[in-house]
Amino acid sequence: MLWKKGRDKVEDYSVTEPPNLVDKELDFLAAIEAHVRWKIRLESYIAGTCDEELEAETACKDDECLLGKWIYGAGGEKYNELDKFQYIKETHTNFHRCAGDVIRMVDNGQTDEARELLLHGEYSTYSHRIKSELARLSLELDYKK
Repeated sequence: MLWKKGRDKVEDYSVTEPPNLVDKELDFLAAIEAHVRWKIRLESYIAGTCDEELEAETACKDDECLLGKWIYGAGGEKYNELDKFQYIKETHTNFHRCAGDVIRMVDNGQTDEARELLLHGEYSTYSHRIKSELARLSLELDYKK
């Protein structure tokens, strides 16, 4: 899910069509924020207070969020040769796999295991990596301009 902050609203790109990224660069900060929000959503899902339906099969898809669309679209076309880009692509895939794993665990009644995965396990590892690597790539691309 990606949220775009506007003056008086927040747009949820998992519900609406995301902006076209063919002709412009990714908003790295927005992509980082979207992946931060996953943790909040998953924490509330584990606690049973989530106000939305989360499905493991949907969460596992790394090509449906705005970052994923960019990775498999314009970003991949433009930056595929960069080692850092390949690392982000792999990390992003693993991030979404782990998000799906957390949801599956909750659905199977394994809330303690889900919480451990989220806070101290692979999810936590990939979450930190995707955010830091996106920040690094953003700086690297800005430097090259």
